[in-house]
Amino acid sequence: MPSWNDEETSSEEDCEVVSMDMGLMEEPDTTVEPLFCGQLELAHPKCILHQMRPIKRVAFEGPLTGRRFYGCPVQENGVNCGVVEWVDGPWPTVLQRCLCKLWEMFHEQNFGRVQDKEKFEKELARLKSEHERELAKLRAENDKLCIEYTKLVDDVSKMFDWQDGRVDKKVHQKQVKEEEELEKKKKELEEKAMLEVQMEKLKLAKEQRCILQSQADIIKNTRKAMKDVQVDRDVLKKEKAKLELVVAELLKEGYGSKKKIEQIKAILDS
Repeated sequence: MPSWNDEETSSEEDCEVVSMDMGLMEEPDTTVEPLFCGQLELAHPKCILHQMRPIKRVAFEGPLTGRRFYGCPVQENGVNCGVVEWVDGPWPTVLQRCLCKLWEMFHEQNFGRVQDKEKFEKELARLKSEHERELAKLRAENDKLCIEYTKLVDDVSKMFDWQDGRVDKKVHQKQVKEEEELEKKKKELEEKAMLEVQMEKLKLAKEQRCILQSQADIIKNTRKAMKDVQVDRDVLKKEKAKLELVVAELLKEGYGSKKKIEQIKAILDS
């Protein structure tokens, strides 16, 4: 069981957190909570500048995450009063540290994903640029071969017309061989272009799988950290329940330092 000095130190730390929290008037980031939303039905409190009924909100930022508060209803085209009044008191110091650590991990991992995405986009743009240059080069070569092939066919056709079908057998074989070589070279260039395109696609697919695996690892680590926080919170709840039972028994038996025990009970109830 913790000593009185530890209890007093913990109480002083909680008081410091509360005092810092009460000075925070700027409205934090919020999240949607169906069970705590809409405008406050009571006439009081009201926001400082506009004297309007506040809006029910739930904080979603740093160690304030999950705390309910009443906020200024003026959100656009005007001056926002910030936090009108906190509904929930400050969280325990251990929970605040856990929340800060979780937010820090989230921002680090989010920054890493942004960097990975930017790196992937740059690499993809570079590969696309190189691919387009290679395709343009291959198209130019292909067009050149087509022109040469067409010219050769025209020359052969003219020669056949001029000789009236009496072309020497060796010349004819040479022309046929040249045509076959041109056709073969054209086919090789087309196959080479198709192979390069397939290689680029495989490379991009591999990089995309690596990025997806990295994102899956980040999500897995985040879930593990959240489970650890849940375990710590359950342990704190059990310790609090044990301490409440001890205080109740001491009050029932008429313990001498009843005043100090009542102070401990007040701390547990807060």
